[in-house]
Amino acid sequence: MSYPQVAAFDLDYTVWPCFCDTHLNPPFKPVASKNGEVRTLVDSHGYEISFYKDVPRILEDLKAHDVKIVSASRTWAPDIARDLLRGFKVEYNGKIVPLITLFDSLQWGEKSKVIHITLGIKELFGKKADIKDYKSCLFDDETRNRDVERYGVKYVYVKDPEKGTTWEIYQKYLNGN
Repeated sequence: MSYPQVAAFDLDYTVWPCFCDTHLNPPFKPVASKNGEVRTLVDSHGYEISFYKDVPRILEDLKAHDVKIVSASRTWAPDIARDLLRGFKVEYNGKIVPLITLFDSLQWGEKSKVIHITLGIKELFGKKADIKDYKSCLFDDETRNRDVERYGVKYVYVKDPEKGTTWEIYQKYLNGN
């Protein structure tokens, strides 16, 4: 298996199954499980949102291999994205933590994914860091973002909106498929 130095994740239809800036209305109420994890949030209109089930396991595996994790999203509602990532709680290293703590850099807004990843790398490795100098990947559901490959970033297509980023997709990426 070959781990990247930087793994970037889109949010909508990659980490969770909706557009957070158009489908959801804060505030969010947590639905806690027996162990204290919060895998589902309910918005003010009663809409239930859960992250894709394999996402915490993938993030945990990346962290265990010293990979820096960037959230790269064109969301127009960064406050909603932040609320979701803070509201979702997962078990990590024996503790229940907000999902947001597993990300090393949050790059959101109307910029391209190339710019998001570049800014994340500069934040993590210094202002002179160049996207082409780091082995990196982008998990994303939109094929237009495949343009990151021109800069040496491996594009990993998350094609199924029902399943999102799965352990199988992740393993195929790590194994070079």
